[in-house]
Amino acid sequence: MKLKLSLGIFFIYLVAGISTAWATHIRAGEIIAERISVQSLTYRITVVGYTDTRSSVVFGPGLINFGDGREVPLNTESDFSTVEDLGDMIEKNTFVITHTFQGPGQYRIRFQEFNRNDLTLNMDNSVDTPFYVETEINIDPFIGVNNSPVLTIPPVDNGAINVRYIHNPGAYDPDGDSLSYAMDVPKQAFQRPVNNYRSPASPEFSFSQEDGTTPAFLRIDPQFGDLIWDAPGTAGQFNVAFRIIEWRKINGKFEQIGFVVRDMQIIIENSNNRRPELILPDDICVEAGTLIQEIIQGTDPDGDPVKIEVFGEPVEITTSPATYDPESEFQPQPGIVNFSWQTVCGHVRAREYEVRVRITDQPRSGPKLVDIKTWKIKVVGPPPVWDELEQQSGRSVELTWDPYVCGNSANEMQVWRRINSDPYQPDSCETGIRAGYELVGTTNMQTFSFTDLNSGDGLAPGNTYCYRLVAAFPEPRSGESVVSEEICITIDVDVPIITNVSVEETNPSTGQIFVKWTPPYDIDKVQFPGPYTYELLRSEGFNGNTNRISLGITSDTLFTDTGLNTENLVYNYRVVLLDNNTKIDTSSVASSVWVQPTIINEAIELNWTFNVPWNNSVGQYRHEVYRNRTDANAQDEDTFVKIADVDVTTNGFKYLDDGSFNGMPLVKELEYCYYVITKGSYNVAGLVYPLENKSQITCAKPDDNRLPCPPVLTFEGPECSAYVAEQACTNTTFEHELSWVPDFSGDCDDELSGYRLYFTPDGEEGLFNLVRELNSLELETTLTNLPNYRGCYYITAVDRSGNESEPSNVVCVDNCPVYNLPNAFTPNGDGNNDTFIAFDNPFSACPRFVSAVEIFIVNRWGTEVFRYNSLESNENDIFIRWDGKDKNGNELPAGTYFYSGSVTFDVLDPAQKERDLKGTIQLLR
Repeated sequence: MKLKLSLGIFFIYLVAGISTAWATHIRAGEIIAERISVQSLTYRITVVGYTDTRSSVVFGPGLINFGDGREVPLNTESDFSTVEDLGDMIEKNTFVITHTFQGPGQYRIRFQEFNRNDLTLNMDNSVDTPFYVETEINIDPFIGVNNSPVLTIPPVDNGAINVRYIHNPGAYDPDGDSLSYAMDVPKQAFQRPVNNYRSPASPEFSFSQEDGTTPAFLRIDPQFGDLIWDAPGTAGQFNVAFRIIEWRKINGKFEQIGFVVRDMQIIIENSNNRRPELILPDDICVEAGTLIQEIIQGTDPDGDPVKIEVFGEPVEITTSPATYDPESEFQPQPGIVNFSWQTVCGHVRAREYEVRVRITDQPRSGPKLVDIKTWKIKVVGPPPVWDELEQQSGRSVELTWDPYVCGNSANEMQVWRRINSDPYQPDSCETGIRAGYELVGTTNMQTFSFTDLNSGDGLAPGNTYCYRLVAAFPEPRSGESVVSEEICITIDVDVPIITNVSVEETNPSTGQIFVKWTPPYDIDKVQFPGPYTYELLRSEGFNGNTNRISLGITSDTLFTDTGLNTENLVYNYRVVLLDNNTKIDTSSVASSVWVQPTIINEAIELNWTFNVPWNNSVGQYRHEVYRNRTDANAQDEDTFVKIADVDVTTNGFKYLDDGSFNGMPLVKELEYCYYVITKGSYNVAGLVYPLENKSQITCAKPDDNRLPCPPVLTFEGPECSAYVAEQACTNTTFEHELSWVPDFSGDCDDELSGYRLYFTPDGEEGLFNLVRELNSLELETTLTNLPNYRGCYYITAVDRSGNESEPSNVVCVDNCPVYNLPNAFTPNGDGNNDTFIAFDNPFSACPRFVSAVEIFIVNRWGTEVFRYNSLESNENDIFIRWDGKDKNGNELPAGTYFYSGSVTFDVLDPAQKERDLKGTIQLLR
């Protein structure tokens, strides 16, 4: 029997004389796609079918469609096939075929064959219902090689009435992508569920759970894939289907890149047998190179022999796979298998390995029952090992380390730095770096050194810098090593080090800053005997040379800088060391402290910023916040009182004044003034600590009645018809790109904290809901995975007090409906163009955004021969699929037929909601 496809759809037909024997063999199946080479787009497609050995029919007369317009008969075109007897009247049939795709794209590979087993209870007429499965792959050079998930546990287990049934496909992804699981409905063709499908857990078939509670349920664990039916209530055979969905992290976001559908049969029998039980080791985490040796045990409450099998990626991988012994043998209970896995560097990845363990009993009568559990193993990279570090000229540090033991698997070495030591030991299975470190460099795995130049500024004398290494592994498997031990160095004080840049007076023209520094303690006095003098340089800003001036040369180590605009500007300073008026070196830059108030819900938040070479985040020192009395002069420091000691190591450089320090809420109409004293230190003996420096005085009122102006919103695309023309007919997700421009005109508040984007699918009069919140720096966004294209947006601006603007202009976009019918078809039973069906190829001609179709077909004498309303069909099939027969099932003669009707579209525009259908059809034989 030979089937063909036309326009990407499997057309279903029955040939008179099909025997019952022909139609009683297919029980379950799936499709696996494996890319053969990274240099070509050739895939090895494996179709697996599980058949009933009681039938004499050979599996494989079906067709495979590769999703790119090409299809072949599987049994004649396959490269090779195998048949494996799994016992219990089940055979595993494997067909392998290679196929080369012509270019990147998203391809849905489909397989259909006649017919399913007879007497499947939860669908109508299963004996005459085709079996259909599909797998989707994404070929995209920007995301790398993509193989489909691999399923390792066959769907061969039977169940018993009133006993919880469990199955797990034992899926893993060879690329290391993440997997999730979702229930599906068994299909008979592309986008066509089997007739009258009912869940096996419906009240028609199931009455309660195993423990007697109600209702019964059938569901799949979305993370681990355990398919559980708790509990069957009717003996017989049932079919279910589910998807194993593949996710890859792309640009920091998980994107779906493919799936595999398994359609499987469950046979339930009457039995008093009880389910066996597994005892697994605890989940573990090991460094690559560790030999894992564990015992897995199982028992049976009825005392029956048990068989323990191990599935999953560790036993399937080609490089140093796991083993277990004995394999697939029934044992007197308790059953015991020894699991052994020599892990290697190639096993490192971010996700845990999931070892699926299945136990099966061997009762004297009745069905064998199973239990399946998951044991998780995490394999991490070993810690890198330091060689040494050494200070170089220019206050740089040369760091070297040993060649990494997993250098052939990792792709980069990360160098992390912090000021002062944090000698923590990572917890069990903790990888990567903890908070408090800064990434200062990366190298490839053939480089074993790094020079820390501190972005060209040199490291600050007197500070202790501590380093750690982390090895990172490439995507999509990703993964990190355990962090290295800490290694530290204190930079020599061979130049002056600044200790104070403190604002002593806040004023727009007569402000003052006190600057202090030390002599060069560690200088080579043989080379530079002195006497030393110092040139003090001042610039505007936290760093850089803006408006740089020299404040003169002095032999002293302190200076008060006057005539400054400390109310509005930040200043930074450098000290040039001179030996007999010859420049030797320059200190690190140090800036004044700048505090910025923000009004937040009738409170005032203070944030302070600085750029200094010493460490201002020391746990033993707390920064102090001062506020003036409300009845005093704002600039009179004698009226200020301390309102907070801030632990900046946990809270950061900020403080919220809501009046809680003295139990008196802030008064909206009053102005409050503040300054902050920072506290820090070097790692140099002999200095007086903490180093204290004051910010400028800043003032603010908690009264904030001004609203932001609404932004101006723009829709950037993509244009609907252009977008769908590139998408498969089955595409059900869309995206919108939006941008906006803030408006600060008039008396609008210009201190924004962010934006709020609102959406409705129902037009300008619909109910808008908040769909995204963005920060004040974001002026564009893309919404993906939208279930529809139509809808309307507006955006609002939000100030730092939480006040929200009025809505912006409303931007609406609409669906672009498409529906096209052919003018001829040939219902001659050759499987090609056998039905009158809406176009589904090319993509631009696919039915799009169609809600309903109604059609009425007559012959040339006006006699009705066919009538169809999609809303009256079980699955609202909008494709029509007229097979050239009249209402009584009689074949009509070749000729011209006339149709009329209407198609209803899902659009916002009322004028586009309905379109008349009218035309002629040539029926050819």
